[in-house]
Amino acid sequence: MNNRTLLKAGILAAMTAVPFHANALSRSAGLDACADAMVSELADKQGAPMVYNLDPDSSGSSKPMTWREIYHLDAKDPKSEEVVARYDCFINKNAQVQKLVPVPLDAPDARFRATGVDY
Repeated sequence: MNNRTLLKAGILAAMTAVPFHANALSRSAGLDACADAMVSELADKQGAPMVYNLDPDSSGSSKPMTWREIYHLDAKDPKSEEVVARYDCFINKNAQVQKLVPVPLDAPDARFRATGVDY
């Protein structure tokens, strides 16, 4: 066996020995990262600290993230349930926010933006 063949075999063995799912983050981690980024931006605009609670109907998935995910978020006033901000959040497979894009308040709700269905 020549050196080139040994190198290829060594790389293949190293790749198969490392479980790829060990570093895979779930989509829930992505949703949390986006919610944190949105609340941070809103808190900066308001000049006051804020916290968030995710709607139980919008819980994330335990499925691994792909190379890029997009989350559509609506922030509601906790008392009136009125939408006060809308964002689309782009994250990478490591659940790091790449871009947080404000969406006009008159845009469809997040669940409709996510499905592409406009009601």
